[in-house]
Amino acid sequence: MNLSELEPAIMQILSDVEHPKYKQSVTDLGMFQRLEERDAEKVALFLKTPDEDRKSQIELETSIRTKATAANLPVRLVIKFEVDPEMQIEDAGNRIKGVKNILAVGSGKGGVGKSTVAANLAAALSLKGYKVGLIDGDIYGPSIGKLFGVSGRLQLKGDGKNNIDPHEVKGIKIISFSFLLNPDQAVVWRGPMLGKAIEQFLFQVNWGPLDYLILDLPPGTGDVQLSLAQLIDLDGAIIVTTPQNVALQDASRAAHMFFEVKIPVLGVIENMSGFLCPHCGKTSHIFSKNGAQAFAAKFHIPQLGQIPLQESIMESGEIGLPIVLKEKDGPIAETYFAIIEQMNKEIEKFR
Repeated sequence: MNLSELEPAIMQILSDVEHPKYKQSVTDLGMFQRLEERDAEKVALFLKTPDEDRKSQIELETSIRTKATAANLPVRLVIKFEVDPEMQIEDAGNRIKGVKNILAVGSGKGGVGKSTVAANLAAALSLKGYKVGLIDGDIYGPSIGKLFGVSGRLQLKGDGKNNIDPHEVKGIKIISFSFLLNPDQAVVWRGPMLGKAIEQFLFQVNWGPLDYLILDLPPGTGDVQLSLAQLIDLDGAIIVTTPQNVALQDASRAAHMFFEVKIPVLGVIENMSGFLCPHCGKTSHIFSKNGAQAFAAKFHIPQLGQIPLQESIMESGEIGLPIVLKEKDGPIAETYFAIIEQMNKEIEKFR
């Protein structure tokens, strides 16, 4: 047996195995030590580790054996872990490598235009020169793809390491469950499966370096929101509501949920805040008024901005081009730029 010929295949396997705690490959962490021949059918693989975390070791061993079997190695691996107290691995916590800010956009109920706000917020950040990613976390009713002109299933590429590349539109990296489904296909999943899907969107997508990763959450306060709080360290959450009381009541539940799971609430955005008549110039408050202002005062959070009810916003969504990109110098874009400025100030308060 020639170990020098076997080593490249084993190193390839190790490069495909991610450490469950540190979210990097075994090779990137520098855990490989050496190979030793035991007999004609066995080779000992020695890996160094900074601690005696047996749970992580078992998971690593299982992953390595699975990869080795798939690669048809001509020998059986005997995996040995050796604790190296001088080995320093930076624990990034529940973060995504290369992503500076991770923000959630949520609401207490559907129908308030949350996804449209999330799409335009991502677009505005991109226009300001930031590198932006956007996750459509609404597994049952994904709409981010449609808002960016993508209808139905896509052929997404991968890197051969169980990671996929996000779809890119106008410089914004996007992943949505709608990219994986036929247009009329329904998702009939229970909570644990939803949580797993969100985990894969977070950690098994090649996001690359990003200034902001925006998560468009499903409405309500259910499994996805709770899974998210456990999976990732969020830098903040933004609540979207309309001015009327029924929406504000549900938004209050969303605020309480974020507070309970220790996610900073950066502020509230009032969507559909008033309708400006294009003919007479009069503003009509179809969904009441000043609701978000009272909401912000109640929870001691800022009102980040007010987005009016306009036909042009609807039309831009229908054609698959967020209005911030369609009318870059328009008043809606300026509103979102102002929201970003205040949002960034709030983020810094929680650093």
